[in-house]
Amino acid sequence: MAEDIDPPEQTAETVTVLPARPWPVFNVDRARAELIAIEMLTRGASYLRVRHATGLAPKEVRRLQTLVAEEAQNPATPRIVCRTPARVHPGRPRGSAPPSQPDETAEPVQMTFTLD
Repeated sequence: MAEDIDPPEQTAETVTVLPARPWPVFNVDRARAELIAIEMLTRGASYLRVRHATGLAPKEVRRLQTLVAEEAQNPATPRIVCRTPARVHPGRPRGSAPPSQPDETAEPVQMTFTLD
């Protein structure tokens, strides 16, 4: 009976998985120009000076101007990335007395356990 069942054939097929969409291609020079333009605009440079220094289109410089103006009107709240570890014992306010320790003069209590 065991001889009637053929062993499974091993196929040497390779499967290539393609991404759902192509990887974005960034123009490094344009990205650098936009970063320079944003920095110039935040320092108060004029529209024409930014446009001539970076070589960006007028539409792009205006878009970056509105972006910088909106960010100045409503700045993002800073996020604390490197937090200090939580204290094991909560701190006490200054000037308050330290917590009282139990009296060591009290007599020890004898505990008895039954052995079963």
